[in-house]
Amino acid sequence: MSVKRVALDTDIGTDVDDLLALLTVLGSPELELVAVTTVYGDTVHRARMAAKALRLAGASHVPVVPGLGAPASGRAVWWAGHEGRLFGDVTGETVGDRLDAAGVLATASAVIGIGPLTDLAAALHHPGAGAHDLILMGGDFASGAAEHNLRSDAASAHAVFAADARVRVVGLEQTQRVEVRPEFVDDLARRGDLGALTAAEVRQYQDFSGRPSVPHDVVAVLLCAAPRLFTLARGRVTVVPTGTDEGRTAFVPDPTGPHSIVTDFDPREILHEMEVRILRALEQQP
Repeated sequence: MSVKRVALDTDIGTDVDDLLALLTVLGSPELELVAVTTVYGDTVHRARMAAKALRLAGASHVPVVPGLGAPASGRAVWWAGHEGRLFGDVTGETVGDRLDAAGVLATASAVIGIGPLTDLAAALHHPGAGAHDLILMGGDFASGAAEHNLRSDAASAHAVFAADARVRVVGLEQTQRVEVRPEFVDDLARRGDLGALTAAEVRQYQDFSGRPSVPHDVVAVLLCAAPRLFTLARGRVTVVPTGTDEGRTAFVPDPTGPHSIVTDFDPREILHEMEVRILRALEQQP
């Protein structure tokens, strides 16, 4: 089995799905995590949260680099207020704050982007940027509504899809078909410090949002690790960069297009793969 070296660009700390996605990467034998970069808002704080999760998982060797906090679109950052509350004091966690997140992403052979696309837009125009394999969670290709990740920095999202880089993307209309099982959360709570933290984060976000937890970002990780689970359509994605429709996505089928969107999967298989991989990651705790 070939192993793909990937970087993860994340807005970890708000919705718990970023933490679930990080654990899914660590528990995926098909993937080797080479770096984590953070985006949107207080990226140093987000990086320290990621660094703590990696340390608890026994993966402190993975560099964590704070990226760009301010959207290129100028849109105000939405900050829920609970970011890091359950992580305790993270000020002592080691992050690569002297490194350039865009440079890290520019040289990665594959990037999984699960936040706003500010860092990725910068990476695509970074000197020395190579051929990218981008796997993203973002957009909504059914309702026409603007999804959070792309709406939060529509200018950067527009730039990424206009760059003709190879992109595979799973939209909100697909990811919301999966929900975290309460029984799995109970199981997580019994799986050491990191499992207990993850379970508490799931419950906190459920209380905040008033709905079951949807592991949106995990689906993007699985699209990278196990593409056999997905049906895709090839074509071209466009994003409205400004105005009243800011962040809205459209997809035009084209067998020669640079983009592919997920059109189907079995939610039961996705849920099973997520649970197996997260539990595998938790088994590696020191």
